[in-house]
Amino acid sequence: MDQQTYLKKFSHSIRWRLPKPEADEVLADYEALFSEHLLENDDAWIQDLGEPLEAARLLTEPKVYRRWLAAFGLMASCLLLPEYLLLRARFNQYPLGLMSILLAAGTAIALICFRPQRKETARAPFPKGLCLMLSVLLLIMAAAAAVLAGLITGIWELLPPAWYGRIAYWTMGISGTAAAVTGLFGLVMARMSDRRWRALYIMGLMVLVECVLVIANLVSMDLGSTTSGWWVSCAVSLSAIGLAGLAGAGVSLC
Repeated sequence: MDQQTYLKKFSHSIRWRLPKPEADEVLADYEALFSEHLLENDDAWIQDLGEPLEAARLLTEPKVYRRWLAAFGLMASCLLLPEYLLLRARFNQYPLGLMSILLAAGTAIALICFRPQRKETARAPFPKGLCLMLSVLLLIMAAAAAVLAGLITGIWELLPPAWYGRIAYWTMGISGTAAAVTGLFGLVMARMSDRRWRALYIMGLMVLVECVLVIANLVSMDLGSTTSGWWVSCAVSLSAIGLAGLAGAGVSLC
């Protein structure tokens, strides 16, 4: 294994296992070590370092790493449970309480796990691609809002009910799944690159939760009912969820 390949694999492993400030210090030491042997043709000394994953494991404190894995599992579960409910699309009751708890828990854990560290000496440039991906999530949220607005205004009544059901389900299903995947990507990037990627996780979780709530509302309502104002409580709930998610994402960018 050449020096470049070794350092790349080691970088991925150590950034996953250690918080960014500590990982940066370890990588700086390794880069200095590799620069000393840059002109050497004999790579036998690399073998003495061990495999990249094993070397990273030896530099990891097991208890701290297990705590990180537990936190990652909890944050991932906050995405996976709504995604399961979204794909299942069967609800015994309106899951507003559960979705609110998952959004609050995921946001709180992300803000705690990726809080600023004392060892951070300078503010890094804003992560490339983060603004674009946040904008994509906002567009997905707008698509979900358009489906609900279409029902409120009666635009979809021009279509057969079965068509509207399929359009709403697939729009929410695809949008929510895209938000879940995007949120998971943001979670990984927050660990591997820059803590401000946590904003993408929080936004993805928020959009996913809203998609679940829209689907739950549609499958539980009586399409033949003439009761007016049914949408007010749903709109209020979605607005509150959206504001909470946007606030969490805004704090995450600081």
